[in-house]
Amino acid sequence: MASERQIAANRRNAAKSTGPRTNQGKARSRMNALRHGLASAEADLIDLAAGENTSSSNTSNVSIRALHDRLRQIDSERVKIMSDIQDSLRSTRADEVYPAVRRLAAMERYSRHSYSGLKKQLRSTK
Repeated sequence: MASERQIAANRRNAAKSTGPRTNQGKARSRMNALRHGLASAEADLIDLAAGENTSSSNTSNVSIRALHDRLRQIDSERVKIMSDIQDSLRSTRADEVYPAVRRLAAMERYSRHSYSGLKKQLRSTK
């Protein structure tokens, strides 16, 4: 059980974590998911890729194709970020390296998640 001090600390921390408060901050955070579309749910991605017939036998093929397309998109984004990092290191803009490395780490998370989904889909088709 939490002590009174821990409870008080939790309440203070929760008061700080309220998200963006200004209209500008809210507008900026609203667009975060649209930056590259890689954080969208797999179901949405599968629905978009499933423009053709989605019978139960075809659904796994469509989802495999959609996950493969997502992995290609991730690789493309990764190449762009690596190029940004190289450009920043060559010039005097070393302060831009850290945000680019964080974006690269995010791409790795998206990649791992997509590879995991792809492996699950491939296992289910056997």
